[in-house]
Amino acid sequence: MKFTHTLKYNSVPEWRESYINYSLLKKLILAASTAEYHEAYEGVHPSADLEDAGPRSPLLSGQSSLSRSLSVTMTREQREKEFLETLDNELAKIIRFYLKKEAEITAKYEEVSMMVQHAEGIPSPTPGQATDLSALQSAQRTAFWSQNSRPVAAQREKLRAALEELYATSSNLASYVEQNRTGFRKILKKHDKLVSHPMSSNYLPIVDQKFPDSHAAHLRTQMDAIASLYSMVCCNGNADKAAAILRKQQQEQVSFERNSIWKDMVGQERRAATLHVQDGKEVVQESWFSMHRQALLVAFALAVFAFLLTYPIFKEPEKQNCLALLAFASILWCSEAIPLFVTSMLVPFLIVALRVLDDVAQEPPARLTPKQAAPRVFHTMFSQTIMLLLGGFAIAAALSKHFIAKQLAVAILSRVGRKPHHVLLANMLVATFASMWISNVAAPVLCFSLVQPILRTLPTNHPFCKSLVLGIALASNLGGMTSPISSPQNIFAIERMSMGGSPPSWLQWFAIALPVSFLGNLLCWAIILAVYKPGQNIKEVRPLKQNEDPLNSTQIYTIIVSLATVIAWCCNSFLQEYTGEMGVLAIIPLVAFFGFGVLSKDDFNGFLWNVVMLAMGGLALGEAVQSSGLLATISNLISTLVGGQSLWAVLAIFCGLVLVGTTFISHTVGAMVILPIVQSVGDKMPGDHSKLLVMGAALMCSGAMGLPVSGFPNMNAVSLEDATGQNYIDTVDFLKVGVLGSIMAYAIIISIGYVLMLAVGF
Repeated sequence: MKFTHTLKYNSVPEWRESYINYSLLKKLILAASTAEYHEAYEGVHPSADLEDAGPRSPLLSGQSSLSRSLSVTMTREQREKEFLETLDNELAKIIRFYLKKEAEITAKYEEVSMMVQHAEGIPSPTPGQATDLSALQSAQRTAFWSQNSRPVAAQREKLRAALEELYATSSNLASYVEQNRTGFRKILKKHDKLVSHPMSSNYLPIVDQKFPDSHAAHLRTQMDAIASLYSMVCCNGNADKAAAILRKQQQEQVSFERNSIWKDMVGQERRAATLHVQDGKEVVQESWFSMHRQALLVAFALAVFAFLLTYPIFKEPEKQNCLALLAFASILWCSEAIPLFVTSMLVPFLIVALRVLDDVAQEPPARLTPKQAAPRVFHTMFSQTIMLLLGGFAIAAALSKHFIAKQLAVAILSRVGRKPHHVLLANMLVATFASMWISNVAAPVLCFSLVQPILRTLPTNHPFCKSLVLGIALASNLGGMTSPISSPQNIFAIERMSMGGSPPSWLQWFAIALPVSFLGNLLCWAIILAVYKPGQNIKEVRPLKQNEDPLNSTQIYTIIVSLATVIAWCCNSFLQEYTGEMGVLAIIPLVAFFGFGVLSKDDFNGFLWNVVMLAMGGLALGEAVQSSGLLATISNLISTLVGGQSLWAVLAIFCGLVLVGTTFISHTVGAMVILPIVQSVGDKMPGDHSKLLVMGAALMCSGAMGLPVSGFPNMNAVSLEDATGQNYIDTVDFLKVGVLGSIMAYAIIISIGYVLMLAVGF
């Protein structure tokens, strides 16, 4: 194996940029060798058109010096100086990193040692000192750590984790030194082989001087001291047992890292292989329907559209045309025959062309002409709902771009311990919390990236892998109900709840959605544990490493602006006198982030504009259904069917319909079609409980998660693959867990959720 691959295979992933840049040094040697060839056989110097050998390395600023060496004519002395300067820079970089890590290990060891001394009242071994293990085998040593009380167990677990991490870091640092020394020896040997001017005899002594054997001896002594402390804390003074445990864990860590790197390499090969077309040799024969599915579905939608336009159902032409439009858009949205946002763009065109809108100010209402209808449609499409959506996108982009969401998630997950059921629950709650602020579209992507280090250590079909992937998917769905900006269906719900009055405050939304979502998470967690029993297959989970770097000024600014915006949204009922609507407050993060460099125009272009267009089309269709009178007709019919039923019964019926419908179609589409009807029926009920019915239906949209097509988190989960292309879960896994989880969510919404909605005044 070439040393470049060996170095990558054996390096610590987090330290990869701090190793010797072997590829860059090879390029410099090859450039010098090629230049000598030109000088010797052609009598010319290398010029700007000298071909760069191999791919560029983005690791260090030394790449720019390589570019300079290839772009100007240089003498042999200048090339040797260039190579020597790069060697010096690499060596200095490695020494700085080593000294930094050594200081961190020493400081951490002293901190842990003080904790042990404080607990036992006896001295602890220090790095560099011989440890008399027999002296530690005394009643004074065992008096504290042999106890099994809860405080002692908690303290022992904390020290255990710290000592294991210290030992692993020390071992990695020793390997780091040896790998880099080998790298210098090999690169100098290659230089002497390809370039006429040898350098090994002069430079290798410098490397040995900077990294003498005393470094390795010091690290070994430090590891012995750490093992002594570990034996005292975790093994009742048994040094041999402690050393064996630490060595085994270090071997597992190395195996895990190498396995991760191997899977990354396999994944890269797979991605590269898919770029090549096989000239039809391996093409899978598709059925005729599959090949023409899109055309058939569009044709079916057009046929229904044409039938409803011509078959007389209503006397009023605007109602007739609106029914045809509603059916046409619903079929296209549900079947996804064309992209969802494209269907939404068709809606305003058809509203104007079919003259669906009425002027309700006249009596009787008169149909608007296309010239009158167009401004009204566009006014409806860009409402405070869209501004709220854009403000949520800005907060999500800032939290993701500057790794605030990831750091917060890792900080939580790194503190939950190693028990599989604890790790699973923590990941689910993190997914729910992330969905609250960065939407349940982006949250599962973030959370799946966080658990990749765990997934890579296990077989793809391992029960714990399935548990993690399913848990994050279901929790992200439930997280879609937690805040007004966590999912598009909530945006539509707020729009419907704002009609004829003030929109619900964020505090009201939190008071209902957070308890419902939390209980849903607990029940889904229990279902996953009962179905997959991950604790029987794996006893401990390797913890995630927490980022200890302090927050920078940009991250602090982002957190302050995000919190200020959310607080303003929560206090909107008090601020309405000054701001008018919540959509105005959404301008705060947009100006604060884009105006001061936190986000760029590329980030703005990266917003989910397809979701924005989908929301605009849904708002336009809602206005059409209401203005044409079709909504009143449908709601009167449904009101007649549920007449005499209690408010709870109506909520249960609607939530049941939503559950069934949004299991097979996307949550967003279901909300766009159903919520206007729910709101209209609620308006006609005694006591005006339309907000309660709309809120319950919106929560149920997020709670429907029985199939892979039920929502984006499910689609993301079922498409998640390992590096070899094997899926972690499939449809059967959702049928096992998702269907039951959806039923549980339904039960929570119509029971606890119903009580909470009444309590907040809905």
